[in-house]
Amino acid sequence: ESTINKREMKYQSTKIFDGFSTSIRQWKAQHSHCSLLHGYFFYFHVTFEPVDGVTLDEMNWVVDFGCFKRNGLKEWLDDMFDHTLLIEQDDPMRPLFEEFGQYKVAKVHFLEKMGCENLAKLVLEKFQKTFDSTDPGRIRVVRVECFEHAKNSGIFIA
Repeated sequence: ESTINKREMKYQSTKIFDGFSTSIRQWKAQHSHCSLLHGYFFYFHVTFEPVDGVTLDEMNWVVDFGCFKRNGLKEWLDDMFDHTLLIEQDDPMRPLFEEFGQYKVAKVHFLEKMGCENLAKLVLEKFQKTFDSTDPGRIRVVRVECFEHAKNSGIFIA
């Protein structure tokens, strides 16, 4: 007999979303160069599981990896992170960044909070909201890791 406790067993699947050239400014980091405009090649490692941990879909999958184009999440990721400028909404230079957007110098998004940890949270919440409306009660987004590059990341766990 197996020593594995079947109550602890569950399925998960992961997907990496990458290819996002993004510029950011973390104005509150006055002690470092992160307060300057700088760029990253962001990528996100997203973990999914069935709500009950064990019920797969009719194809025996946790999540259909083809669904991200159909449910709009791929388009949202591209709009939010591909060749964009992310600025914290309370940045004292906000009027300048708003002009960048108005003059089409940059595609600017103003966020409540910056940093990889908060970008991971933003992605997890958007993905969960989408699954709650397209596949209600079946998929949980349990973890998102946002990498600014291979050595640094921030994680949000639901």
